Amino acid sequence: MHRVIESHLNSFVEQYDFTGLKTSEQFERFCNLSILSSKVASAFDVEEVTTNADDDGIDGIAILIDEEIVFCDDDAITIFKKDRRNIEVELVFVQAKTSESFDLGDFLKFKEGILAFLSSDFKPNSDLLKESSSIFNTCVKSITKIRDAGIVLSINYVTTGQYHQPKELEAAKTKFFAELKDTGLFQKIDINFIGREELVKYWRSTFSSMAAQLPIISSIPLPNMSGVDEAYIILAKAKDVVEKLLKHENGSLKSQVFEENVRSFLGNENAVNKAISVTLRDVDLSSRFPVLNNGITIVSPKVRVQGTVLHLEDYQIVNGCQTSNLLFENRASLNSETVVHLKIVATQNEDVFADIVKATNSQTKVDDSQFYSLKPIVKKVEAYFKTYDESASSYLYFERREHQYSSKSIKVARVFDVKTTAQAVGAMFLMRPDLAGRYAKQMYQDIGPEIFDEKNKETVFYCAALALYHVHNLVSNADIPQNMRQYKWHILALLRASLTKKEVVKLNSRQVEKDCSKIITILSSGDKAKIIAAYKRPVDIIQSLGGVTRDRLKRQLVLKEMLSLL
Repeated sequence: MHRVIESHLNSFVEQYDFTGLKTSEQFERFCNLSILSSKVASAFDVEEVTTNADDDGIDGIAILIDEEIVFCDDDAITIFKKDRRNIEVELVFVQAKTSESFDLGDFLKFKEGILAFLSSDFKPNSDLLKESSSIFNTCVKSITKIRDAGIVLSINYVTTGQYHQPKELEAAKTKFFAELKDTGLFQKIDINFIGREELVKYWRSTFSSMAAQLPIISSIPLPNMSGVDEAYIILAKAKDVVEKLLKHENGSLKSQVFEENVRSFLGNENAVNKAISVTLRDVDLSSRFPVLNNGITIVSPKVRVQGTVLHLEDYQIVNGCQTSNLLFENRASLNSETVVHLKIVATQNEDVFADIVKATNSQTKVDDSQFYSLKPIVKKVEAYFKTYDESASSYLYFERREHQYSSKSIKVARVFDVKTTAQAVGAMFLMRPDLAGRYAKQMYQDIGPEIFDEKNKETVFYCAALALYHVHNLVSNADIPQNMRQYKWHILALLRASLTKKEVVKLNSRQVEKDCSKIITILSSGDKAKIIAAYKRPVDIIQSLGGVTRDRLKRQLVLKEMLSLL
């Protein structure tokens, strides 16, 4: 392995607690996380997209629907049942090799694995490939609802060397492309040979601050406002907005800048969006774009206007998702005179940030479930996490906003965002591990109101996050079997039941505070033997049932069976 990659890999292993894995397994996860993070709007568990050793030729697989990874066929079915067309679907494959060469044999093995997956008689070796195949088949059946009536296919063969386009590999790539085209399933096909330089760029983008320098036409500073450091109304060329703010180094759209935008892109067929596209493509109409469009609202903790350049760091587009996507979609047709107006707000106050997100997205109807991260309880939970001793080995960080701690030297494994913490609470205290592993929007719809009730005890969130942290840590250090990570949500439910009582208690009760206190005392003790012992019973119960498939884990019945063994 090349020394530069080895250094980055070691950093990844330390940050994500993967010390107990073989180097090849660590590298697979490193590549999967690095590549998928550029495509996915929110955080995800890389274990959920990493295949087993016996999944020939394929080391990573993910199916993205509207820039979110879907792990369950039931969720895909639910999404496609909605009365909406132009849904974005992307199928991503990764093969990761620690060698410094691009081997034709490895590529052909990768190719055969992908073609087998795409075939109608595919017989998967693992639960991940089986579930992914089911999701893919659901997407194919719903092809009329998919944007441009086709799925985007991304194939990524990664090594630690440099790709010099050898004839045999280029010929194999051309043939593979033709075979994929003949399937008629894909509207876009990317076959990428990724070497160490490209891989480092992908990896750096997972933690580097999102910085940009945008040339501007004019700027108007707004008056002083409480909680706002500075604010501007900016006019900039549409082409510059696309190139400097929206376009990723690899040419794709920067999905990360929409993390705090509660709406996803509604597609070109949406009536309003269709009208915007027509405006952008018409020479006369495009000149009126600033008065025909509401523009884009951007919030950033660091803003600086220097002459005719706007400098931004860790910026988020909190309103204007449709406009931004359409500018990117129509970038080749943009007139050099087309202008966009931007509202720029500089604030490091998380409450002001939340108010701006909610206010700028409340003028038209948005599902309340999309505002869960802005609920009052979330602010209280953040404050509660901070009451613990930061020097303690069990200290955790609660992240109200994506990348809130990206500029600090903090292990990623200790940072818990709103979604992950909510999943842990749902699994552990509402006894719904079957929902915790589902599509986030589905989980919020089903149990969101219970999780984010303002009267709930903040200790519930910390306790659940701490319990999940130890699952990851124990697996990483091989203190419990590696395959237990896929049962993490059920382990949380069993852990609470085994240490306290089986019955579900209200999240605003004194009893739940007592239960949490007992669990936190054990898990914060620093006594490794005591912590392992706490997880032994849940692990033993799961192992006693043999191999529990992903399909069974989606059903509540399997938890009842596990609980009966307590």
